[in-house]
Amino acid sequence: MGTELQAERESEYQYELSKLCGYLFDGFGAENKTQYEHIIETNILPYFGKRKLDDIRTSDVIQWQNEIMKLKKDNGELFSPTYLKAIHNQLSAILNYAVNMYGLKDNVGLKTGTMGKEENKEMEFWTQKEFQKFLECVADKPISYYAFEMLYWTGIREGELLALTPADFNFEKKALRINKSYQRLEGEDVNTDPKTLKSNRTIIMPGFLAIEMEDFIKSIYGIKMNDRIFTISKSYLHHEMDRGAKLAGVKRIRIHGLRYSYISLLINLGFSALAIGERVGHEAVDITYHSAHLFPTVQTDMAAQLETEMEALVNVRKE
Repeated sequence: MGTELQAERESEYQYELSKLCGYLFDGFGAENKTQYEHIIETNILPYFGKRKLDDIRTSDVIQWQNEIMKLKKDNGELFSPTYLKAIHNQLSAILNYAVNMYGLKDNVGLKTGTMGKEENKEMEFWTQKEFQKFLECVADKPISYYAFEMLYWTGIREGELLALTPADFNFEKKALRINKSYQRLEGEDVNTDPKTLKSNRTIIMPGFLAIEMEDFIKSIYGIKMNDRIFTISKSYLHHEMDRGAKLAGVKRIRIHGLRYSYISLLINLGFSALAIGERVGHEAVDITYHSAHLFPTVQTDMAAQLETEMEALVNVRKE
């Protein structure tokens, strides 16, 4: 019986990697399926799809890593260290699945070590003054102006912004529904579920923003309730970020940095991590961990208040 089971296991881990990926795709949650399939189908299967699992060696993985690190995005830039790490993690996850479920002896992805790295540097952000300077410099293009207004004053993600339709707005209640994310995959427009389950949320907009967006949507000729409002690309937003930051004379931050600018603003206004997490679709622990950076004067203010507390304590002792 043991010999038969071992033979069955051996035949299973001699599957082609592409066959094992089919099983994995079936198990992905809807919110992650499109993203993970895209990474695997474009960066892993072309190299390893026809290889037997137990034929993949560490030298093969190293050669694959070298090829992947040469690849460029549509804008000509190399993949970011974070994205390279995400690609490698998917290969390692596939092989780990084979180890745990089908008796593959080793995960050569773990042995090789990852490529790229997670972003661990402090996220750059803008103060309100910096954002306003920037915004004035892109106001010549209404679609840019309102896109950046939405990103800064609601903290939504790029994909969430680009997926917005008029049906997502309830101007009477000043409410904005976030329930999808836009991606451009293989030349096609694709709406996927938001990044996490917590990302499905309703945001109450400040009054000025609700008025601005209602007027902007009315100005778009022929737009229907389920049409995209911002018919632009992520590369367009990055280009406009370059242009506006240069004209305004402010530091160039990532588009995602606008989300952290918003989170930092809310922290500075005294809102709790739990309340902020609900608004931006993050867990409270993520807010606490990733957004410990505050506005430039906050650390000085803290030190001054601690100094005052200490002086008060000393005075009490003297009395």
